[in-house]
Amino acid sequence: MVVVVVAAFTHGTMGFGFPLISTPMIAMATDIRTAILATLVPNLAVNLISIFRGGHWTASVARHWPVAVFVLIGAVIGTRVLILGDPEPLKLLLSAMIVVFLLQGRLRGIDGWSWLPRHPRASGVAFGLLGGFLSGTVNVAVPPLVIYFMALGLDALAMTQVLNLCFIVGRLTQAATLHAAGQLGSAAVVATTPLTVVSLAALWIGLRVQRRIRPAAFQRILRLALWIMAAILAGQAALHFAR
Repeated sequence: MVVVVVAAFTHGTMGFGFPLISTPMIAMATDIRTAILATLVPNLAVNLISIFRGGHWTASVARHWPVAVFVLIGAVIGTRVLILGDPEPLKLLLSAMIVVFLLQGRLRGIDGWSWLPRHPRASGVAFGLLGGFLSGTVNVAVPPLVIYFMALGLDALAMTQVLNLCFIVGRLTQAATLHAAGQLGSAAVVATTPLTVVSLAALWIGLRVQRRIRPAAFQRILRLALWIMAAILAGQAALHFAR
């Protein structure tokens, strides 16, 4: 319960971040597959609210919806990997994605990204597939998609809306694939309903206090927590491989 409150509140203040926080926090105590199943419905609800926030969302979606199509394809592949593979080694991938997220400011400064706006369709395919695969396997599609959309020059509101569209597509695809494999039923949805209600309440509070908090101080605390989680997940994966 505390995990989804923290994750949803952070999502409300930053515009994204629910899976980036909730998935590793739960995965440290269980495994990634359990973390994804536990937060799937709350994740969908939070993303759905976020995509409509701010208005003019149809313009953002109309321009960049093809990326979401490739996110769908990548999510099918990634979720199949999650279902069929050993979930424990995926902690290392999740840890790596957290580190990439934390270092994305430096990564965006690399000159090699200049080809993205020159070839938006090809790069949209590549980054959409990668984002979808990561969404399906470790529930974190933020790093590659943020790099892609920032290279295209999207403003903060449009990027938040398009990111949440991609997240919704990834979550719905993930849910459909898990359901088809018999790993997600109505009982699981009902069981996570209280978490969904709590998540939406925390999201609303985060949206309300967004302008009242000090972003720099909040982000420093968040980054420290993410570094710690990345280290713990990497350590757990290393112990798994050492056995």
